[in-house]
Amino acid sequence: MQQQGFDNTNTVFAGDSGNDLPVLVSAVPSVLVANADAEVVQQAQTLTREQGTTAAFYLAQGGFLGMNGNYSAGILEGVAHYHPDIQLWLEQNHEH
Repeated sequence: MQQQGFDNTNTVFAGDSGNDLPVLVSAVPSVLVANADAEVVQQAQTLTREQGTTAAFYLAQGGFLGMNGNYSAGILEGVAHYHPDIQLWLEQNHEH
């Protein structure tokens, strides 16, 4: 991020496994996709509470544009969560 000139305002990290936890629970806006293992979900939720980073953590639930929140659908849901302008664009272009 630093090398490319990105910061937390224009970055969303997505993950699904334990090796993603360090970034998922950091201050970087992150999305944990719905198909993540229940243990990873629990660890992420606990660590974000402990570290005070819950505002930078989103757990995909599914239902966004009729998708299930798994894999890339969860990434799109998370990006839309953090960037409502993108959500509007996705909704408008989903109908076509």
